[in-house]
Amino acid sequence: MSLKKYITYIKVVETGSLTKAAEILNYTQPSISQMISSLEEEYGFSLLVRQKNGVKPTENGLKVLKAMREIEKGYGKLSETVDEINGLETGNIRIGAYISIATNWMPKILSEFKQLYPFIEIQLYEGNASELERWLDEDKIDFAIGSSYHNKGYFRFLLEDPIVAVMNSQHELAQSDVIDVRTLESVEYILPYSDSLFEVHDLIKKAGIQPRVAYRIRGDETIIAMVRNNLGISLLPELLLSHSTLDNITVKPLSSYTSRKVGILTNTTKHAQTPSIHKMIHFIEEWVEKHHHKERFN
Repeated sequence: MSLKKYITYIKVVETGSLTKAAEILNYTQPSISQMISSLEEEYGFSLLVRQKNGVKPTENGLKVLKAMREIEKGYGKLSETVDEINGLETGNIRIGAYISIATNWMPKILSEFKQLYPFIEIQLYEGNASELERWLDEDKIDFAIGSSYHNKGYFRFLLEDPIVAVMNSQHELAQSDVIDVRTLESVEYILPYSDSLFEVHDLIKKAGIQPRVAYRIRGDETIIAMVRNNLGISLLPELLLSHSTLDNITVKPLSSYTSRKVGILTNTTKHAQTPSIHKMIHFIEEWVEKHHHKERFN
């Protein structure tokens, strides 16, 4: 059956290894190689380049990969629809989310969702904004929970997440009611990398300022730890702070309100989604509507 070969090839590309794909799919490595060879013989061109540390798709292999994934998704949607008609709730969902959301929201969401749909399998991938965007493009995930910045596909709004200033409680600005972003030119500033927080870089650019950057950091918790030790102030989304330990840290609003829009990003409309994905997205929307005010920093 060609579908089995397509799924095999997709998994080999995702893992970059015949051995890992065989382990995941519960096949032998020779059978994996045989299926790939069968496809190559059928198509008349190579699909994989063998390397010392694994395999990668050829240029032609990448071209057919997207079509194979569409066939796999179509078959999955058909199977789930048939199961749904027969009273079964099955499926496989791949979700990407910001690390802060994966940590703070997803354990509760997945626990409640699993109680309703125990036979739907879920894979959760943690990543920054750039990674979520790439995973959607590569079809590694079915949807992402992230911000609307640079979104190329479909965006379903969940909440508005204010950008706030964070600083050590003994910092010279800690007694201020609000923080003017222009003060970043006169105090030491800890700058998040742009691939993690596009909105912060956009805010600085629009303000037309040159911050006095003391450190450039990618990890959210690392930034918070450095702020706690009075190594500088930073600008972060409020949601990111909701479950962090804020001992010896003061949080202040900006004088000019700025926020990021957090929502669900997909490459397909809801009509093209499998029943299980549609159920999960709807569940997340309802959960956030009910709980997000409790998740916010106060």
